[in-house]
Amino acid sequence: MSRSASKESIAVVGGGIIGLSVAMELLRNGKRVTVIERDMPMQACSAGNAGYLSEANIFPPASPDMLWQIPKLLLAKDGPLVIRPSYIGQMLPWGRRALSVLNLEAHSKVTDTLAAMTRLSFESISKLASQAGAAELLTRNGGLVAFKTIAGLEKKAAAIDTWNRYGFAVKRLSGHQMRELEPALVPEIIGGLLFERSGRCSNPQRLGLRYAEYLRNHGVEFVQDEVKALAWTPNGEVEVQGTRSEVCYSQAVVCGGFWSGVLMKRFFRTVPLVSERGYHLMLPSPGLTLSRPIVFGEPHFAATPMDEGLRLAGTAEFARWDSPPSWTRADMLLSLAQKYLRHVDGRQAKPWMGIRPSLPDGLPAIGTVPDAPGIHYAFGHAHNGLTLSGVTAQCVAALVHGTEPPVSVAPMALARFN
Repeated sequence: MSRSASKESIAVVGGGIIGLSVAMELLRNGKRVTVIERDMPMQACSAGNAGYLSEANIFPPASPDMLWQIPKLLLAKDGPLVIRPSYIGQMLPWGRRALSVLNLEAHSKVTDTLAAMTRLSFESISKLASQAGAAELLTRNGGLVAFKTIAGLEKKAAAIDTWNRYGFAVKRLSGHQMRELEPALVPEIIGGLLFERSGRCSNPQRLGLRYAEYLRNHGVEFVQDEVKALAWTPNGEVEVQGTRSEVCYSQAVVCGGFWSGVLMKRFFRTVPLVSERGYHLMLPSPGLTLSRPIVFGEPHFAATPMDEGLRLAGTAEFARWDSPPSWTRADMLLSLAQKYLRHVDGRQAKPWMGIRPSLPDGLPAIGTVPDAPGIHYAFGHAHNGLTLSGVTAQCVAALVHGTEPPVSVAPMALARFN
């Protein structure tokens, strides 16, 4: 027997950075909110974010040669992206959808949407951080992409005009200019790119926990339960069916990361969400100082200065979410970093793994279930969860209120995959 919550109450399913940001924005708009999370807040993918609030990620993830690389990715052990053979069945249809975005019209739609979200990203996350008393965790002094090969640099630099056209300040730098900004870079760095207005969060997990603390202190209820299903009731409520209880709310927002796919399959024929497992290596005493995030162009991973040391992050492994971790994916980051940074100290390094929720076109899923107007969703941000968390929250709040969102959410509706 289900019970009804307040007619004005909204359930937010998921306690990661997206769910907590949505709860913060709804609370700011005067809504009564309940956060439902299987575990404690900020314990899953959001906890290990690289902390780079990047302005670079505005393009779809697929490249024209992606399909031909699949055999290599199946065999690779130390590449930036690998696919476990047991996961190839899920990846083939996902890959076909990813490649379908390479036509000019679809590619432009994705890029336009991600650029519009990204332009608002730092301001929107800053508002939430300030509201929660966590503004000191955010800085904005740019980010670098460093290269050791001319070929790698030229390929990346080809997009500078596109970034600038969308309003992002990007400059090409020489190796000398790169080392002037970050003396820890090795002499073999021949050049790179500076994203002048990219930002950084020095402790993503602490940021989310500050949100959770603020929410509790301002009357938001946290319920620890695993949500198994949602149902739109005849009287216009949302029944949230958990393992411990069934409660009706006026509206609900699904922000459960990778596990959102299970809940949404009840309402959409296709939810092509895959498990992209990300690894990081935390160096508590790195032996060097960086003032901003650096992405290493050839191996495609990042080093971000954190409150607790240096975080090396960015590798991707497509595999079942419950497969045993491949800790060598984290360990290899140290040897790769030593090729780009001087005197890296890897003693007491701590590995971590989390599951990124990835959709094939690079856009998150943000919208409302067509036949259940009280059920909304926001998930599938892949590498952009922290960066786009604030603006995503603003979009969801607009859906809840029935007002115009700051960015059109039509391209992000799950129905695009049907």
